[in-house]
Amino acid sequence: MTIIHPQQPVNNLNPEDVFYAIDDLGTQTGYGYIMYQLQPGLYPDCPVNMYFSLEGDPSSRYLLFGALVARARVLQNVNPLLRARLYTSLDPSDTQMKDFYLHNGFDCNDADTLLQLQIPFGDGRIPMSCTVAPTPLNTWEEQDGLLYRLQMNEITFVDRNYLTMLMHMPHFITLGLYRNAVLIGEAVMAGQGSDAELVAIYIDGQNRRQNMAKSLLHRTMAIMAAEGVTRVTTRIVSRSIPQQQLMNSFHAAPLAVNMLFPGMYLS
Repeated sequence: MTIIHPQQPVNNLNPEDVFYAIDDLGTQTGYGYIMYQLQPGLYPDCPVNMYFSLEGDPSSRYLLFGALVARARVLQNVNPLLRARLYTSLDPSDTQMKDFYLHNGFDCNDADTLLQLQIPFGDGRIPMSCTVAPTPLNTWEEQDGLLYRLQMNEITFVDRNYLTMLMHMPHFITLGLYRNAVLIGEAVMAGQGSDAELVAIYIDGQNRRQNMAKSLLHRTMAIMAAEGVTRVTTRIVSRSIPQQQLMNSFHAAPLAVNMLFPGMYLS
């Protein structure tokens, strides 16, 4: 059994970040890759997060895992002064792989959790010098602008197809928060009937830790409540302190765990 790299990039990944497990007959028995992510807004206490994927039979699993951990140690040197974490994703029902990661020193405390938020009374107070207004999304350029701003604020799962689907839902709003006429944050919420989901929310780096997100989310939920929404849910990564703090301010109650993120800190 040996571990090799591909000769060319795979799905925009550098060859040195992709690993194949090959047995003595030349048959591929496993596959893995690693992605370097810098996420100071989402994880201010651990800005570097390296996601990896690992698939393979039991005989190749440990070799691939060792190669991925070794590569993570090398990638850690890109920003050696920043705290780093190596992690992967796992279905909560996959007890075999959960035991595998626990046996190799990972914790399984991080999760993608579904929460229900308590809709507050009233419209909420918008901070002084601030205003709110729906984000115009009438053209592709305007939609691309929103997608770009979300990506720049570490919200990468919203692509054009997903945004188009959201925009066709009975309840949909992207509400912008402006400070001195400058856009500093947005919230995206969509749903149908009496239910709506907070899809995304961000405040730019210079305006965080000033309760701006709380004010924006309060107003967004008030608008949805006026349309008949009585239940607002969202998903957060439990390890993200900013996400936890924002959701706690709306008395969020956990409903389900969608995904586990086994991981370990490298520094």
